[in-house]
Amino acid sequence: MRASRLDLPPPAHAGLALQRYLRQHDDDHSAAKELLNHIAQSQVPEMYQKAFERWRESLKDAVWLEATTKTPLAIGLGNASPIENGLAIHHTYGVPYLPGSALKGLLRRAAEHFGLSEKEKAVLLGEGPDPKGKTPGNAAYLVYWDGWLDPNSAQPFQLDVITVHHPEYYGKKGAVWPTDFDDPNPVAFLSVRPGVKFYLPITCPAQDAQGWPYKAAEVLAWALEHLGLGGKTNAGYGYFACEFGKSAEEEAREREESAKLLESLTSEIEKIQNSGSANKAIQIARQLGDVPPGIRKPTLERLKQQLVSKNLWKEDKEYTKLIDKLLKDIKGGCK
Repeated sequence: MRASRLDLPPPAHAGLALQRYLRQHDDDHSAAKELLNHIAQSQVPEMYQKAFERWRESLKDAVWLEATTKTPLAIGLGNASPIENGLAIHHTYGVPYLPGSALKGLLRRAAEHFGLSEKEKAVLLGEGPDPKGKTPGNAAYLVYWDGWLDPNSAQPFQLDVITVHHPEYYGKKGAVWPTDFDDPNPVAFLSVRPGVKFYLPITCPAQDAQGWPYKAAEVLAWALEHLGLGGKTNAGYGYFACEFGKSAEEEAREREESAKLLESLTSEIEKIQNSGSANKAIQIARQLGDVPPGIRKPTLERLKQQLVSKNLWKEDKEYTKLIDKLLKDIKGGCK
């Protein structure tokens, strides 16, 4: 059965599809491109949401870094794959993820650029054995967990292309000189599209040492934004926008406060029925301007929905401009 038939739904598990459903190898890579194009339409499985919530709950004491791809991400290109390039895909859930080993490796690379002392490097990264062999080395005092995909992501994969301009030169290991007359060979592969968020937890089992995970997260955020993660970083792949995230308890408290705020203002919002009562929208919007962004968002969205439903959402209105600004402030880029 052809993998890209339009009457077939996207695969439920991208990793399984990548490993098992390549129909054939051909010179022009058409079968691989067909399969990858089909996988790129994959959605995040429903069961992943519950798994993600259990995972967050199990890491209550972690320091959280939220990293959103600004450019395509190609991590795990060297992973075993029936096509020429692999990708880091979670074995159980079939979604992209950031291996903890890769994150720690990037942190090690950033240590020199960030000016860490030898003591800081030993705590964050561990240290090797004594050169004379008298004392063994030790692992880092921190745990760098895998970065998990935001379950609200839609179609995190995309079809990408590497173009080999001198296939004869590379295929014959330099026995044939590259020339301007060579035929380029486009090779399709999967990457993670820009705008996809990952959650990166860092923990420290030692007591009274919780400042170290924040230090590690700070260095890692700098590295993700300036050095890039994964392959093809010189070509612009693997760069992120980062911000410190909230703990599971903080998110639960924020959801509770959001619900209370929405409940308290719903009746006022529903009083906006026509142009005569539309000025109430500016009063509510100004009131929400002093509320933390994560808490005010559901109420702002409900206010906008009410204005749209009553045909009062006009671009030239002051309340429209203010509501739009407050919503954009929430959606603004990571810092």
